[in-house]
Amino acid sequence: MAITEFLLFVLTATLGGMFLCGANDLITIFVAPECFSLCSYLLSGYTKKDVRSNEATTKYLLMGGASSSILVHGFSWLYGSSGGEIELQEIVNGLINTQMYNSPGISIALIFITVGIGFKLSPAPSHQWTPDVYEGVRFVR
Repeated sequence: MAITEFLLFVLTATLGGMFLCGANDLITIFVAPECFSLCSYLLSGYTKKDVRSNEATTKYLLMGGASSSILVHGFSWLYGSSGGEIELQEIVNGLINTQMYNSPGISIALIFITVGIGFKLSPAPSHQWTPDVYEGVRFVR
């Protein structure tokens, strides 16, 4: 296994986490975890010759893609409900100014965002796929 690729993936994932810490708009809030997630997918498939690792990577990639699409759908609802704003403070101001903070669209947006982030972080009850990925990814044999 090449240590250079491993360190590159770990440093890129760290960079995504650092970008997420300073995020204040919807685009950065989406791109930073995706940078982190893509590196996690690549690291889970790092042992290419192991069949269990390949299966775990496929599950991780499919669940990550589904959660990303749900998260983007929630962001699009939030973007539309706020009047086309992408910065968090402007979204709050737009929702207050247009009296949209009690609308069903905001509830739908928050549900989609919560489910999307929930599948990314895999807390209960959206954690059923996580043990399969952890079993398939083993760096030390």
